[in-house]
Amino acid sequence: MPDPQPDQSLHLPSLVIKNFRGIDELTIPRLGRVTLLAGKNGVGKTTVLDAVRVWADRGLTNEFSEVLADRGDAFIRNSDSQKRMVVDRTTLFTDRPISPEITISVGPIDGSNALKIRQFYSKDKTSRPVPFPMDVSEYLHLEVRFGTSGPWREGLHFLLNPVPTAVPCNILGPNRPTDETVEEYWNEVALTSHEDRALEALNLIADVVVERVAALEPFAGTGVIQPRRVMAKVQDTDYQVPLRTLGDGAYRAYAVALALAKSSGGFLLIDEAENGIHHSIQPKFWNMVLQTAQRNNVQVIATTHSWDCVTGFAQAANELEDVEGVLVRIQRVPIGLRAITYDESRLENIAKHGIEVR
Repeated sequence: MPDPQPDQSLHLPSLVIKNFRGIDELTIPRLGRVTLLAGKNGVGKTTVLDAVRVWADRGLTNEFSEVLADRGDAFIRNSDSQKRMVVDRTTLFTDRPISPEITISVGPIDGSNALKIRQFYSKDKTSRPVPFPMDVSEYLHLEVRFGTSGPWREGLHFLLNPVPTAVPCNILGPNRPTDETVEEYWNEVALTSHEDRALEALNLIADVVVERVAALEPFAGTGVIQPRRVMAKVQDTDYQVPLRTLGDGAYRAYAVALALAKSSGGFLLIDEAENGIHHSIQPKFWNMVLQTAQRNNVQVIATTHSWDCVTGFAQAANELEDVEGVLVRIQRVPIGLRAITYDESRLENIAKHGIEVR
């Protein structure tokens, strides 16, 4: 039986990455509504998430600088008695030093909506070595192009029409989300049906029944200056408890549910999705992610190192026939990287027979 065709209604039904950070070239022939990336450490799973972040932004803002700052490629430089952040943009590319012939490309297999980035030193577009840290405004220039026929545009200025439209994209890293992040997401869904669904997700994980969640000022009226905390009202109690006290799993599941609401019509990227989620509730967690992603029209791409996460995902994807879940294993081969995709029919065998795909 031939493999199912990619879902063309998704922003990225497939993915090709070239010359982006540590990835010379990687082709993922099929992505799902929810895609789980597995593979050994250092194989490039997080780099795939970074590439999707940059693609979703279309080069309209400085998202690639945010990516590099998150990965430790930003530095503080003293200039005229002032400190400023300098980003080493050369680390966007797999090959350095950079020449105009080297181009990053991220997009679907058909190339119709590929984002391309190239850079060069000096205004005459010649390649010359410049010591780092450098004065970025003087030496380093970028050109970006989105689509097959769009013009190359210098810098981040899209002065010509048509201007591409960025796709909403949110990311949850491997660490426990901060109260500030959860508050930001909660503010966007409070008093909507999304808030109720996030509460349902929380109660899948928590050992108690949570009736309400709110971001509140701690010690109100005391003059204590602190960020607002995310607090929970537990059933059969008349007091508030910090949501964090219910456990990392409950807190992270609630954050994921809020992020799925915030990401409607776009992407949600989850790095090391297993963190904080007990193995026994992985199927429930992924059932929530798959159903909410479908309901909110979100394309989710997540990474994992965990076998429990893989089997929980496989079980949930098999149970929900109307939501496409795809597992992708990325592995190194002598010629570079290879992606192996597993759809629902193959996921059933993985869960049943314990086939190693990490």
